[in-house]
This record gives sequence, C-alpha cells and structure tokens, in this order.
Amino acid sequence: MEKKEVKQVIVDSELEGMRLDRYLRKHFKDESLSRIFGAIRAGDVKVNGKKSKENYRLLLEDKITIKNLFQNNYEKSQKTKNKVKKLEIQKNEIEKYKKMVIFENEDFFIVNKAEKIPMHKGTGHKYGLSEVFKKIYKSENINFANRIDFETSGLVIGCKTLKFLRYISEKIRKNEVHKKYFAIVHNGEFKNKKDFKIENYLTTAENRVIVSENPVSRESKKSITYFKYINIDKLKNQKKILDLLGKNKDVSLLDIELITGRKHQIRAQLADKGLFIVGDKKYGIKDGSDRFFLCCYFLSFDEYKFSILDRVFF
Repeated sequence: MEKKEVKQVIVDSELEGMRLDRYLRKHFKDESLSRIFGAIRAGDVKVNGKKSKENYRLLLEDKITIKNLFQNNYEKSQKTKNKVKKLEIQKNEIEKYKKMVIFENEDFFIVNKAEKIPMHKGTGHKYGLSEVFKKIYKSENINFANRIDFETSGLVIGCKTLKFLRYISEKIRKNEVHKKYFAIVHNGEFKNKKDFKIENYLTTAENRVIVSENPVSRESKKSITYFKYINIDKLKNQKKILDLLGKNKDVSLLDIELITGRKHQIRAQLADKGLFIVGDKKYGIKDGSDRFFLCCYFLSFDEYKFSILDRVFF
C-alpha cells in the first residue's frame, strides 16, 4: 500500500494540550503503537519542523508534519466525522433526547438521562446517548465525561470540545466533581437507620463486581461511599414514586454521596449489606419491579451546581 506524506496539521483549541503520541493514536488507529513511536523517534513526525518526544504537549498553532504513516488511515479518521450524518434516528426520538438537556453553554451540556437508555451503542442498541448527541450537535467531538448504567437515571456531563473533556476528566480523577444519588432499597435485615459509610474494595469479575474488605487482586480498587436515610416525603414527586413502587412498600430512601466512582459501586456495596435496590436485576432480589430506583440527582464542579430533585426517577 502506498505511503504518502500528510500535509501539515495546525493545532487548534481542540488539540491544544494533547500529547503528541495520543494525537497520532487517535488519527492513525490502524497503526501499531510501535510503528507510531518509531515514526516519532525517526523524525517522520515533526512539530514546527523539529523532532519531538512522544509526551510533548501540543500548543496552539503548532504545525505537525507526518510522513510514512498510512495515508488511508488518516483519511479514515477524517471520514468518521461524516458517520454522524449516516445515523438514522426518528425525529421524535431526537426531540426526546433534546428535552433531557437541562443546561448548556459553549463548552458542555448537562443531560438528565432517562432510565433504560445506554450511554453508547452496543448489544441490542443501534445508538446511545453519545451517538444521538453527536448527531444533534453535528460533531464527532461530543463525548460524555461520566457514565451511568443503562438502568440508572440522572445527570451526566456532555463535553462539546476535546479540550473541555480533558479538563473535566482531570477534575473527575482528582475527585473534584461531586455526585449525589437517591436509591430506594428493600429494608431487609439491615435495621440501622443512622447515617453510615461503606469503605471496601471492588474487583470486576466478568460482568459483575465482587466486594471484599481487602484487595483480592491487582485489579481491586478502594471504594468509599456515604449514605443517609431520609424521609421519602422529601421528594416532590413522592406520590408518583409510591405508585411506581407498587407492592414494594417495606423500603427506605437513601441519599448517597460517592467519594470514589467505581463500576457498579453503589449497587454492589448496598447488596453486600443486604440493602438491595428496588428493581436491581443484577445484584438485587426478584421484587417484580420493572423500574430501577437509582438516580444521580445532583452534580457539581467549579461554580456549577445542578439538581433534579423535582424530577427524580422520571
């Protein structure tokens, strides 16, 4: 296959701050890592006419020259921008997703995700939140910084630029994005109605998470969550929620603050204590509920605070 030199790429605000090797991996996805690093070391990739190291952080207006990487891979990465146009979604579906947006500015938008909507396309789903909003905003740069499970409802952060995605991802890594959840749980044998904290280790095994007091492998991650019992009357739509609960009346409402954000953290930790979330078919009990009662109702970072107390579980 013919190799051609790629003309200079000018770094814009979307690429500013990205490592050189990450940029190449993003745009030449079919090339091996060894080939990409080899091209950098050989000088086939230059920044402003000079050889650069793979960890070089791109600056605004930098000029990147790339040669001897497969041109068709670069073209393929550019063509992904047109994929969003080919995705066919009914107009009424588009409008449904638009109504989930509770805030937006030039950098990001906040979505109140409904239950049983995937974050991304996958098994049994032609599209998810990510694909729909790429189509709505006509941009492949749309990404979601935080994820919640398919069954879970609530707030997620949509990023309009790669620059903001990197910014908010770093804040999440530093635990500077605060999230609170409501969960309705079966009372079970756990009769302690006082506030409590769960601190343990979670290890992913296939499609489940295993809870342990100590690490069981290198993959085990320390997980911390705070729980408060509150009166369900605090919820503005509590009458509708009680109707949805149906026969599941021996329940409690928990106000939950995540300190760490692990896969299935709340679900697994509560199940380990015998406090099964109503409607949780993976970690819970057979309760006949077709609704899953876990919702991220509050999210904050920097000077921003978002809450959906009046729309919890709907």
